[in-house]
Amino acid sequence: MAHYVLSDIHGEAERFHAMLEKIGFSREDRLYIIGDVLDRGPEGISLLREIMETPNMQMILGNHEYMCLDYFAPTATEVEIRRWNKNGNEPTLAAYHKLSREEQESILAFLKELPVHLELTVNGRDFYLVHGFPGENVHDKVWGRPTPDSPNPFPGRCLIVGHTPVSSLGRDKEEKAAYLLEMEQKGEKLRIRHLPGFIDIDCGCGHSMASKALACLRLEDMAEFYV
Repeated sequence: MAHYVLSDIHGEAERFHAMLEKIGFSREDRLYIIGDVLDRGPEGISLLREIMETPNMQMILGNHEYMCLDYFAPTATEVEIRRWNKNGNEPTLAAYHKLSREEQESILAFLKELPVHLELTVNGRDFYLVHGFPGENVHDKVWGRPTPDSPNPFPGRCLIVGHTPVSSLGRDKEEKAAYLLEMEQKGEKLRIRHLPGFIDIDCGCGHSMASKALACLRLEDMAEFYV
């Protein structure tokens, strides 16, 4: 049995399934998906339904699922509707509206029940998994963005986050663009970043960058996998 963590699939089903094949994922293993299955890529809804139906996959809330819930809430404001509309929701909405009413309701019910963080112990090592960064409320946990020197608020636990692409950590827009161009020219892919306070595993899946990758960590030995 092995425990794996990945994040920010953003509708890229082909990469996700290639990752499952690469790690040899089996019914005895556990996969923790720390948010942002939806939006940008074309297969967010089908991936979400697959995760819902797979007992050994555990998902936590990402900011894109959070925006989805805000959008469909009876009390949704114009601000909340515009926010999701500006963040790549087109393929998600198109697929969602093709579902039956019962299927739509089951998806929203699933999203409402997602935890905002997970704490687990693997081989005697404690982990804290969250989409954005630890915070005081749900909004902060799914939207928070660390800097490279952000401290771990839970000493003794290994903090793993997604949400912020590793290419953005510690770089302004111009620095990020220059870095990505250099990576593209070298033919290199983004890699997981191990910082003093946390590990960022968002390697840009779902974004339009040549160096993007879907990254996965095996918690037993911290082995890294990329597709």
